[in-house]
Amino acid sequence: MSSALVTGGLPLLVLCVALAFGPLPFVVRGYLRVVFDRAKARRWTGPATLGFGVGLAASVAVIAVIDVDFALGAALLCLLVLLASIDWQWRWLPIEWTLGVIALAFIFAFQSGDPLQVVLQMAVPALALLITRQILLWALKKEAMGLGDIWLVLGLGGFLLPFQSFLLIGFASLSGLSEVGARRLWKGASARNTAVSYGTHLCLIFVMIRNFPSIW
Repeated sequence: MSSALVTGGLPLLVLCVALAFGPLPFVVRGYLRVVFDRAKARRWTGPATLGFGVGLAASVAVIAVIDVDFALGAALLCLLVLLASIDWQWRWLPIEWTLGVIALAFIFAFQSGDPLQVVLQMAVPALALLITRQILLWALKKEAMGLGDIWLVLGLGGFLLPFQSFLLIGFASLSGLSEVGARRLWKGASARNTAVSYGTHLCLIFVMIRNFPSIW
């Protein structure tokens, strides 16, 4: 019973902390503004944020009751939805949520029986991406990638083999370039629409790799 409580309770706790301290209202307001004007979106942000947050936490709690082994994956999926959404809406990966992904990766590491291996899986791709970022920063004299993307890769790497992590980085880059190309075809090139929400693409490709490993 205590083992099941830890297995299901820790991921739920991580999610609840992330929801409580993260910028959940920004995500909710971004979605509300799709269907409402700015005034209505602002008025409904509070109640909708409470409902959305409670719904996410309750869904993980229910999944933990049904099958405790799926609780960690459910909490991770909730955080990825939030990260993908806020990066797409605001080009921002909040540290509260990327740290949540990292915390879930550490929980997964200790549940796996080989925590050192999982920690190495986290560190190698994140360090490679950090080095690449710093080289580009030195060469181009501007940021080609935010540190939020590095933190996100650090967390996601815990759930992937090293070669899968590098596939994740590469295919997310290709997906991002495809997004830029599609926007240029529709709207024309401009400085404003060449920015890529790389974190969104990382989240989407990660979900594909985790759920369809045979095609990679």
